[in-house]
Amino acid sequence: MATAPVDPESRTTLAVEALRTTRYSDVCGGTDEFKRLLLEEPATAATPEGRQALRGLLDDGMYMLARMEVRLREYQAFRDALAGLVESMRAIEEPRLADAAAEAETLRARLAAFPAPDAAGAGGAPTEAAVRELIDRAEEIRQVANDMEGALRRHKEATIEAGRTYLRLRGARGWDDGLAALSAPPGGGPAAAGETAPAAAADSLPAGVPEAWLPPSPHREVIVDWLRRGRATVLSEAEAERFPPGPQGREPLVQFEDGGVMPLRVVRWSDEVRNFYPLGTAPHPRGLLYRKRDAVAPAG
Repeated sequence: MATAPVDPESRTTLAVEALRTTRYSDVCGGTDEFKRLLLEEPATAATPEGRQALRGLLDDGMYMLARMEVRLREYQAFRDALAGLVESMRAIEEPRLADAAAEAETLRARLAAFPAPDAAGAGGAPTEAAVRELIDRAEEIRQVANDMEGALRRHKEATIEAGRTYLRLRGARGWDDGLAALSAPPGGGPAAAGETAPAAAADSLPAGVPEAWLPPSPHREVIVDWLRRGRATVLSEAEAERFPPGPQGREPLVQFEDGGVMPLRVVRWSDEVRNFYPLGTAPHPRGLLYRKRDAVAPAG
């Protein structure tokens, strides 16, 4: 019943030539800056440095698109696995419940027709043929029950495999899927002194997030919220080792749902452009002006 995992990168259209960190957390942020440079600073864009900046933004965008494609293929593999499980469940034969009901009705009638014993308690026993018929009909009902148990077991196995397939897809992402609430003990644990239980839960970090590597406030609160809601995830050590080491060597990397990748410690949030960026590369505050396709440079 188990479904074989499919390598999503084996079916991708776009190729990730080299793993890299990005200047923005999504393609929109880089596209906004690409347009701003061309429209507001055309002379700078024409220089070798400007062309390199534009090429970097373009490469970032295609890299993030390729990373998103890998995730898309994972979702499609999940879809195909579920489709296979559904098909296998549809092929499970329906137990003959109507036959069992008919046998039970006949048995009731036969039992009601037993001759009553006489005053001395003698007689009333069914004939050997009648007993054989009663047993055979009872066995037919038992066979339907056996078939029902088998059908329930096969449905259960497929359902469990569907859950395992979902958990493999979700990984360590902090999706709001209700599983944490289901696994919590009834009534929850005691809250810290002077603190309510909901507040304590809201302040907790998602599993696998290294607190020592989190950026300072107020950026910390924003990225933790994204991690908690599954809009970003900390890459596993195996995944992080595929990236080239940074100035401080190997360190935790965060990947955003739109494909961007940054070292966790340098993640910063910009309220002006509603986007994350790495420390030291603050986005231009007018970036959001270029979100629309036909945006133009502001007058003056």
